[in-house]
Amino acid sequence: MAAVWDANAAFWDARMGEGNLTHRTLVAPTMERLLQLRKGEVVLDIACGNGQFARRLAELGATVVAVDLSGGMLAHARARSAQVGDRIDFRRLDATDPAALDELGRGRFAAVVSAMALMDMTEIAPLARALPSLLAPGGRFVFAVTHPAFNGTGMRRMIEEEDVGGTMVQRSGVVVFRYGTPTTAKGLAMVGQPEPQYYFDRPLNELLRPFFAAGLAVDALEEPRFGPDLPTTRPLSWAAFTEIPSVLVVRMRLLGSNP
Repeated sequence: MAAVWDANAAFWDARMGEGNLTHRTLVAPTMERLLQLRKGEVVLDIACGNGQFARRLAELGATVVAVDLSGGMLAHARARSAQVGDRIDFRRLDATDPAALDELGRGRFAAVVSAMALMDMTEIAPLARALPSLLAPGGRFVFAVTHPAFNGTGMRRMIEEEDVGGTMVQRSGVVVFRYGTPTTAKGLAMVGQPEPQYYFDRPLNELLRPFFAAGLAVDALEEPRFGPDLPTTRPLSWAAFTEIPSVLVVRMRLLGSNP
């Protein structure tokens, strides 16, 4: 798994920079709103990639521990983050390893975040089980993923044309041919990346079940969509789908914890 991300690291960093269209428009604003970050909080960023969201959290006043499986990704993250000084601690860590997660510290984090990464992880149960000990009292877990119902390897995007009262109307839509069965398949997050990555498609119940079992509950959920006026050079880019969410953003807290 790490080898794929190491192979993609330079391409990913060049294309992602400080956030591509999806991150800038949908992911980051929604996660920030649900996170309700307070200056001085300590935040754990799971699968931080090139560190763009960790840097944003540091700009907002957080102290961040940012972890990733890929040494290549972390090299780019560190290179881009010199200006934030010691506000981000980048570490190589496998978030499917319970022992490694436990070493991060108990009750240390006001929040744990994961921006568009859980669908890339072979297992999410170890992270779910670790959250009750990682989170400080009243802490929250905020994550964004490709939308399980509409944006996975079991769907096709399409454009249809319809005669509506003498006017030809084009509509963008999604055909879903597989949803309920958890599936592992390779795909592209960005057109042109050197190596296809593994996706671990989980229906919504499978995505949330490990966190429910660990004692967390959903207390906020959003399905951000692109607006109608964004330019796109690809007719089947997600920016052309204004009625179908490509992203799901969720906030969870431990049952009985006070915000």
